Amino acid sequence: MEEETIPEMVDAVRTGKMRRRQFMRRLTLMGISAAGIGAIAAAASHAFNSKPVPQENSENAAGHLQLHDEHLAHQSQGDIDQLHNDYAEHAIVEDSLHPYPFVGREAIIARKRAGMAAIAGVKISVTKRVVRGNELIVEWVASGKHTGDFPGLSATGRSFSIPGVTVVVRQNGKIVRESLYYDVGEVYRQLGAG
Repeated sequence: MEEETIPEMVDAVRTGKMRRRQFMRRLTLMGISAAGIGAIAAAASHAFNSKPVPQENSENAAGHLQLHDEHLAHQSQGDIDQLHNDYAEHAIVEDSLHPYPFVGREAIIARKRAGMAAIAGVKISVTKRVVRGNELIVEWVASGKHTGDFPGLSATGRSFSIPGVTVVVRQNGKIVRESLYYDVGEVYRQLGAG
């Protein structure tokens, strides 16, 4: 029997098929830190429209970590062309700030461009990574200055530091699903938006 991925468990919590306590216990058993569990649980408390991605356990841990290191380098360098190549054509990205997933490489890259334009000097500090089959669980702290507009969130000029968790699922070396979990309420508090 296949183990559920974190995005599948988040969906189960959101639909009432899994109790929050059971969810948090399973995250703990996976080796997720208390801060990571808090970020995922905060995101799981908000409704979201997503669809599952088929799972294949085809990636090895070292390969998954190397591909993630490369992805982070592309992101920190603002290398949109390489970021474009990191995603499968019909990949799905779920972001706690948005009520619907971004489906398809072009929509994902448009989201990346908007994020890079809105946040000056964004820095992603990875604090922990755990590989489970083709699922990579990444705990991080994102910091930067909100200098440009996001849809529905005008520039505030404020600095921020937000902890979160990203779950990356790959098939054939490409990202097919990326789920970003963080406390959106904390984002709004730090940015003074509301």
